[in-house]
Parts: sequence; C-alpha cells; structure tokens
Amino acid sequence: MSDAEDDEVLIDYSQLLAKKRQLHSKKSQAPKRGEKANDQQQLAKSRQALFECIAHTVPMPKNASQGQLSTSHPYYTTITKSKGTHLHSMGFSHQGAITLFPEEAAFLVARNALTVTQHDVDPVGFEDYCQLMCECCDGWITFDKYQVYAYLKRLGYIVVRSRKLATITAQQTAQKEQPSMFQLLLDTITHWIQPLQNRPLVWDYKCRSYPHMYSTLQIIPSTPWYRPFYTSLCPTFDWDVYKPRPSWKKKDPGEPDFRVVVRSIHEAMPTLYEQKQLFGQLIGTSNANYKPALKRTELGLLAPTFVMALVGDAEGITFLRLAGDGVQDVSNVKAFSQKHGF
Repeated sequence: MSDAEDDEVLIDYSQLLAKKRQLHSKKSQAPKRGEKANDQQQLAKSRQALFECIAHTVPMPKNASQGQLSTSHPYYTTITKSKGTHLHSMGFSHQGAITLFPEEAAFLVARNALTVTQHDVDPVGFEDYCQLMCECCDGWITFDKYQVYAYLKRLGYIVVRSRKLATITAQQTAQKEQPSMFQLLLDTITHWIQPLQNRPLVWDYKCRSYPHMYSTLQIIPSTPWYRPFYTSLCPTFDWDVYKPRPSWKKKDPGEPDFRVVVRSIHEAMPTLYEQKQLFGQLIGTSNANYKPALKRTELGLLAPTFVMALVGDAEGITFLRLAGDGVQDVSNVKAFSQKHGF
C-alpha cells in the first residue's frame, strides 16, 4: 500500500445532513483507513446519508408555473398557469395557449420552475421527459440536442429551435402568364394542321430546329457554395442562440448571434459536401457577434460561420467554430496556384 493510499481520507457523507454548520473552524473528517474508529457502522452511516441526500426532493416553490403534458404526438406541454419570467423567452402560442417544446418543459422541470401533470392527476418528472427525448418523441428532439440546449440555457443564452433558412437562388425565374381558354383551344386545333417538321421542339414555340434550340442554352456560373435543389435533403442547423437582451421578442427574434449544429463526438465530422450546404445558407450573414473575430480572412465579417457542438458520453460538450472563408479560392486549383505563385 502506497503512502498516497495511507493518507487518503474517507468522505463522511453524514455531514451533509447537518442543518447547521459547525462553528469551529476545523473541518470534521472521517478517520483514516486502518484506525479503530473507522468501523463498518461508520461506513454504513455515511453510505445511508449519501442515499438520503440523493433521494432528497426540493419542495416546489410557490411561484412555479403549471402545465399539462399532451398524451399524443408531438408531446407538447400546455401552460395552464404562468408565473415568473422564464416564459418570456420560451414557448410558442398554440391554440390560444402558451405551449412548450419537450426540451423547454424538461429544462423548467429540472429547475423546479414548472410542475407538469398528465391526465390532470399523474405528475410528470424530469426523468419522464428524458425518456421522451431519448425516444425522439416529436421526430426531431434528441437527448444530445437537449444537453446542448440546457448547457447554453444555464449560461444565460436565449436558445430556440433553428428556423429553416430559405435558400436564395441565383436568378429568379419570371412567372409566365397562364394561357386563356381560347388560346388552348386554338393551339389544339393548329397542332393537327401544322406539318410535323415545322412543329416546335420546345413548349414556347420559339425553336424550330435543333441548332436553334442548342443556341439558346446558357452556362450558369456556379456559386462558391453549393445550393441543393432539394431543400428537404439539405442539412439544417439545430439551435439559434441569442445573447440576452431586453429588446428580444419571441415573435420577431431577428438574426441569431450563433447558429449551432449538434453532433455526437463519436460521429464523423460533416463531409465537405455537407459543410458546403450549411455554409451556403449563411451567405451574406455577418458574423460580427462571434468572438474572437476572424483574422486574416478575405471575406472578413461576411465569412459564413457557425458553431458545432460535439456531445460526448463523459467528456461533456465541446464547441467548435467552423468558418468557410477561402474555400472558394482553393476550389479552383489553377487559379489558386497562379494567385499564390505555386
């Protein structure tokens, strides 16, 4: 047995049950290992005190809000009695009542700021909400996302589910006027009269030959960030994070200070294809709120930037800042080599 083990002091958890601190300055400690006072009875007493501390329940304060958990998908929590200031930056209006997402209700329940019941009788605890989130009750929330949400909320940030960003197209196509009934009837009649060789090759009756049709084709230059044609398949951000400010409003929150993507620490990093899709949604969005500011970047404050939260089992949460400045240049190897003299 080493000297370090000889000097090891057992923690006496029975001291946690004391209602008043002892007045003497010397801290009471359990006897060291090997001494006669450290018997099985003392260890059993300390262990029992630990279990009592773990099982201790904090009484619900009088100013706690009250809610009702829905029994069906998507398991929203409807507020029946609102108290305090928590709901100023949480929840949304649904059927004329303040409604909470599962992660919002779980956070308030964990802080003893909300009491929730089901069927007007059965109490709902924090463990019940954790089970719902682990089962992805509403098809979106997961326990990893909740951990990031709760971590940022404890730091004082305003955290809401990310709004789906609209993908801006390079060119807006003009809407064609709908043809009249007379025009449709006339086109149907003339369709059988026209010779086959004179019929148009495209629907707008402008091209009469293949060379003419090919001459109308144009090459559309690609943007530095790929914008997918199918927005439903595009990866999206998980949380919009705002710094606390008195002027913040739920109905008009404005641009978030940070956009967060949640990933497990055991998952692979997003591919370049996925990163381009995420960066493509942030073109033209200033990142002045990100600290420290970007240095030695060509796009400056307009460089697309977001935060990735990596959730581990016991490692906690790691936040990574991803910036997309400069990818446009290195995508063209020839232009990049000429610019830097390679």
